[in-house]
Amino acid sequence: MNKDSLTPRPGQARPAPADASERPALRAVPPSLTPVPATANPAGDSPATVPLPLLLVQAPAPQGALALAWMQRLLGGAQPHVAPSLYTVAEQVQQLQPQAVLVQFDSANVDAATALVAQLQQAFPHIPRLAIGHAQDAPCLLAALRAGVQDFLDLDAPLDPAQRVVSQLLARPAAVDQRRADAAPITALLSARAGLGCSLLASHLAWHLQEGLSPARSGKAAVPASHTAEGQSLHALLLDMGASGGDCAIYLNTPGEFSLADALSQQRRLDKRMAASALSRHPSGLRLLTMPRHAALPAAGEIDALVQRLGQYFEHLVLDLGADTPLPVLAEVLPQASQIWLVCDQSVASVVWTAELLQQLQAIGIAPERIELIVNRHDSRLELAASHMAAQLQLPLLGSIPERRRPLMQEVNRGLLLQAQRRSEPYVKAVGQLADQLLAAHHPQRVGHRSGAAGPLQHLLQRLRGH
Repeated sequence: MNKDSLTPRPGQARPAPADASERPALRAVPPSLTPVPATANPAGDSPATVPLPLLLVQAPAPQGALALAWMQRLLGGAQPHVAPSLYTVAEQVQQLQPQAVLVQFDSANVDAATALVAQLQQAFPHIPRLAIGHAQDAPCLLAALRAGVQDFLDLDAPLDPAQRVVSQLLARPAAVDQRRADAAPITALLSARAGLGCSLLASHLAWHLQEGLSPARSGKAAVPASHTAEGQSLHALLLDMGASGGDCAIYLNTPGEFSLADALSQQRRLDKRMAASALSRHPSGLRLLTMPRHAALPAAGEIDALVQRLGQYFEHLVLDLGADTPLPVLAEVLPQASQIWLVCDQSVASVVWTAELLQQLQAIGIAPERIELIVNRHDSRLELAASHMAAQLQLPLLGSIPERRRPLMQEVNRGLLLQAQRRSEPYVKAVGQLADQLLAAHHPQRVGHRSGAAGPLQHLLQRLRGH
């Protein structure tokens, strides 16, 4: 089967994510899984006429037919919706918004099922994914767990445990994706080890984005009303989410009393006005939220909800996940990310640790195809070339950041960044190119204003000044 099971067939357009208000409402769910009484269908129709809000993705026959029969026994005579083809799963999930998607894992479809679960997690992270199969089939069981399913229902076990799992799914409110089409793009940076310059890179990148998005820097372009609050514009936001956070605040010389933990505890009150006034503000206008050191792990769903909320107030979010962000947090925020950039330095040890991190990310459902590599502190004189590192890790090489620790530390020790006024500085040029890629991809209207704001004379003066 085709690995890209959620990719529309030629000639079909993949449906765009709908706003939460446009999603079809689900019918009320019965509190228990009691069999449908025979009198409920006076016309003699089967209970399957009104399937429960569950979607079953079967393996090929004959195992697929056995799974459907098992599901009907599990549901007390009712049945789930059944996906007739892997090509239609995305469309059905989009239209039905089921309480859960159950994917059968069998030796005949294990690769396709693994790819499907991973892609469902990316496209519909709010909808639970369950696997069904034979627990004694160890390769299928392991593949399902690595793909990121929430539970594995054993076809050979008694029905009671599986009935409890499905009853809980059907009894809770229908899962709704609260993301909106106008939510800010998210760029996530992480590394396999501490000390690779991930936070310093994230700080510079967020500063460049703030400069590119600021009307004062982009030809005084009009700012959408949705991104203003009490006269203060909200353009770029840097979230330092590492468990030992605080480095970004030091690099930006922007301490603040309102932390990411505070935002999590008060997110019901966190409107645009509060975001403009409470969040730490760099002189450039860049806002910053930092996770306090040794903070407790947020409850499931809290980080995801906060990032969604902040995505309505800002134009671009930069997540510094560093090297010690807990896997449950990564599993919540990375599926939302528009870009996932993995920072690695030019050493064999770093490559080995990065390869292990990639395995962990794949185990929580982050497909390697979504990840790009940045080689930091790159020195062309070393034999370990950036292209060779990318080939070893099987990742696309997004870019290389030159080795500039001495000038970086000189500025950081003064409480400054290597600012864009020093455009001849190799580090500034490399990070600026990354920021320009993001601006071109997500904010093309700002790129147009920036390019048209200065005429030929201004460009010539900038070149003569070394800017």
